[in-house]
Amino acid sequence: MIASKQGIDLGRASGVKSLRPFPSAACKVIGLISGDSVDYREVSQVLVADAAFSSQVLRVANSALLGARHEVKSIVQALSLMGMDRLRSLVVTVAVNNYTSHGDNAFLRCSWRHNLGAALWCEVLAEHCNVAKPLGYTAGMLHDIGRIALMMVFPNDYAKFLSDGVTGDLDRLEAERKFCDADHCQVGEYLAESWNFPAALVDVIAHHHDEVTRETPRLRLLVQAGCTAASMSGFATVGAESDWEPSRIVDMMPHGGDRLLPRCEDLLEKVVWKFNEIECSLL
Repeated sequence: MIASKQGIDLGRASGVKSLRPFPSAACKVIGLISGDSVDYREVSQVLVADAAFSSQVLRVANSALLGARHEVKSIVQALSLMGMDRLRSLVVTVAVNNYTSHGDNAFLRCSWRHNLGAALWCEVLAEHCNVAKPLGYTAGMLHDIGRIALMMVFPNDYAKFLSDGVTGDLDRLEAERKFCDADHCQVGEYLAESWNFPAALVDVIAHHHDEVTRETPRLRLLVQAGCTAASMSGFATVGAESDWEPSRIVDMMPHGGDRLLPRCEDLLEKVVWKFNEIECSLL
C-alpha cells in the first residue's frame, strides 16, 4: 500500500500509483501559474520540449483563434496572439482532457464536463473572490482529479457506486472511504503532491468538500461556488441536475466592503457558449 505525504493510507486506491502520469509539460506550466510574472521563453521551452503535447495545444489554439488571419504554428506565436493567461488555461484543459480520454466510461465523461464547467464558472467568478483568473480556472479544472483517478482504477465498480445515488457530499466521501479505503479528495491530494502542484491547488483538491469557516481560503470558496454553479447549469458529475438557483452561488461568494456580487444570469450564457467552443475544439 502507498501513503500520501500526509501519511494517508490509500489502501485499495493504491492503484492510482500505476496510472499514467499527468503530462509533464502541463505539470511544469501549472507550477508556474502562481507566480506574479512568468517568462514567456520559459513556458515556450517547456511546451516545445513535448512535441506531441504542444501540437495538441496548438490545434486547440487555432480553433480558439478561428478568426485569425494565419494559422498559429508555434507556441511563441500562440503566446503573442493569445497571451499567457489564455494559453495556460488551454494547457490545463488539454492535459485534463488527455488524462480522461483513454476511458469510455460515461461517468468519466461526466466528470470531465463537470470539471470544465466548474473551471469556466471559476474563471468568470474569480474577480468576485479577488482570485487571479488563471489560478481560478486551473483550480476548477483540477479539483476533482481524484474522482477521475478512481474511475480509472475501478471503472465498473466506481461507476456503480456513483449511480447508487448516495446523497450529500459528506455522505458520499464516507461511502467512498468504505468502498476503496480513500475518498476522491485524499486520492487527489496524493496525486497533486506527486505531480508537484502548487500548495494552493493541493489545498483545493484536498478540501473542496470541507465545510466553510471564517478561515476558508478564497480559492477554495471560489471552487465550491464554481462546482455549485456547474451542477446547476447542466454539468453535474452524478445524480440529477440541480435546479437553477443563482442566489445559491451569490451566497457562497465572500461578501464585505465594496466587492461587487456577480449577476449569475448574465454569466450563464457566457459559460455555456465557452463550454461548447472548447468541447468542439477538442474533437
